[in-house]
Amino acid sequence: MQQEVNYLQQLLATLRTRLLVMAASVGIALEEAGKALAANDPGRATAVMESDAAIDALENEIDEMALQLLARTQPVAGDLRFVVSALRMVVDLERIGDEAVSVAEQAVLMQDTPGCAVIPQVLPMFQRARDAYEQAVRVFRENRADEALQMIHGDGEALQCEVRIIQGIMERLSDPASGLKPPLAMHIILITRSLTRIWRRSINIAEHVYFISQGESLKHNKLDDKTTAPAPLAAEMDAAAAGDGAAAAQKAPAVDEDAE
Repeated sequence: MQQEVNYLQQLLATLRTRLLVMAASVGIALEEAGKALAANDPGRATAVMESDAAIDALENEIDEMALQLLARTQPVAGDLRFVVSALRMVVDLERIGDEAVSVAEQAVLMQDTPGCAVIPQVLPMFQRARDAYEQAVRVFRENRADEALQMIHGDGEALQCEVRIIQGIMERLSDPASGLKPPLAMHIILITRSLTRIWRRSINIAEHVYFISQGESLKHNKLDDKTTAPAPLAAEMDAAAAGDGAAAAQKAPAVDEDAE
């Protein structure tokens, strides 16, 4: 009996390790996509797109590992919740990787777009989305159910940031003096949508962690979120919308070309 328990725990530990490896790979792709966007670097963006195949392979590997674990060991209670959550979490990780690729693709497509310098207006939101992802991974790695619960409030904030950026774009498009052209506006909107998805799927990961730890699903039971965008982020987006791209870019050190 003890031997069976040890075998199960070994399989669970391996599954957890592979999830963390995939999370690290997705984190690298996300960071590199941000650097490509900030530095207008098509080579870095191309590398992000090429890395997606490895992330997809990890998803398939983890799926197979989790299904075999269910079939061979029939886990119960917290162990069962972990395996079920792993099957869900791997989908969120893969989709976040896909959105990093989407950001990289937009960075490449914008190379010949006039007025590309206004793109820093999305960098503050990129930083917040990336912070949410890193927090979600930390919550999973350290099994922080309390912090996972706190992350739920970020769902409304992500949507508010997206709406704020798009409203600013619409206002600038209606003002001929702004210099913003429709092609660039389209790229910015697509990037903003990807950042919202990254942010919200990071919150999904936190929900999975809470379910593993507490046995309670938050999937359709989120608290009402009336939180407004924090003043620093709102100020950065306002500055960018006014055309102060350089100031906004300085507020996003994590995607700076020289950041480690």
